[in-house]
Amino acid sequence: MSTIGKITTMVFVIIALTGIDVLAANRLLYENFDDQSIDTSRFIVYGHNWAVLNPPQYNLNQVGRDGKGYCFSSGTISEAHLCWRKNVPNPWPTDEFYVSFWMRYPTFKQTDSHENLKLFYPHWDGVDSYVHYAMCNDDTIYYSAKGRGQFLTQGRWLNCPNQTDGKWHRYEFYVKFSAGIHKFWYDGKLTVNDNFGSGKWTRAMYYISTPSIDAEEPGSFSRQIDDLEVWDGMPTATEPQDTVSPYLTDVSPLSGAASVPVDANITFHVKDSGSGVDKSSISLRVNGTTVTPVITGTAADYTVTYDPALNFIHGTAVTVAVSAKDLAGNTMDPVSYSFTTMAAPNVKPDPPRGVSVQLVNPKG
Repeated sequence: MSTIGKITTMVFVIIALTGIDVLAANRLLYENFDDQSIDTSRFIVYGHNWAVLNPPQYNLNQVGRDGKGYCFSSGTISEAHLCWRKNVPNPWPTDEFYVSFWMRYPTFKQTDSHENLKLFYPHWDGVDSYVHYAMCNDDTIYYSAKGRGQFLTQGRWLNCPNQTDGKWHRYEFYVKFSAGIHKFWYDGKLTVNDNFGSGKWTRAMYYISTPSIDAEEPGSFSRQIDDLEVWDGMPTATEPQDTVSPYLTDVSPLSGAASVPVDANITFHVKDSGSGVDKSSISLRVNGTTVTPVITGTAADYTVTYDPALNFIHGTAVTVAVSAKDLAGNTMDPVSYSFTTMAAPNVKPDPPRGVSVQLVNPKG
């Protein structure tokens, strides 16, 4: 038998002995918590600032999804979360990974305009690469991504309604390392569909945290997780349709900026990772008036620039409103923000030169 034939035979023998299906995704981890235990050979339960937790800081005695079995619950520490950090495959065994779980908030009280309750925050390439999701409020998730220390996207606000209504909601995440592809589904709806291109990521997995920590303050909430799954690829080969709306990035001047020069231009990008932005749909209103900006770029990333014919007025608020849709008909939630121009300079006139003043007594 040739050397190639021997190697091929060995590969098939290894596949047969390990049960690995090289033609389909394999589920590497599953936790439904019905046995009221977690796999401590892989999982660590963390709180704020990587503090290792133990019951009753978390518990496994609460009723699970659909009123069946049990689930993982925060206890005396609301930020309790699971992290697959021990014995995580490095490098990751395939070019893809997929994570899904169900989560609900039995209690939640808004204590901050941006709660920053992280719900998915895996890291690879050390800590230089990640996708980052943080619940901002009941209806909004903040999303960003990095590749080898460089931001691939940031400032993305995702519409994910009713997260804190006390009901179970499903979160699904997919990554293809070599192509820089990332997808996120909320309750079955494709909400993120990014293609950052090759060379951004490697398979050097560091850890997978589900959900994650509140990076700022403890907040006022409780959280539960059930039916956590980690796969080395997509469980199904079905390709979802484009249901993701365009989004706004790289806004200038920034929302809330102060002391902006009165001759500033308004610029931003309208991007779409699916069918592409419908250029004719991009609408810009400044202080309530529809204006005509210059639009350059491609359907995946249009740069919009508005250079006012007249300077803005000193010391006033300027309101910007943007709307757009993509070529599949998905309409972007209208974005409105404002900034304030700089105050008028306090210019004092120069005193007159070469002029003398003589006081005259009117009485002589």
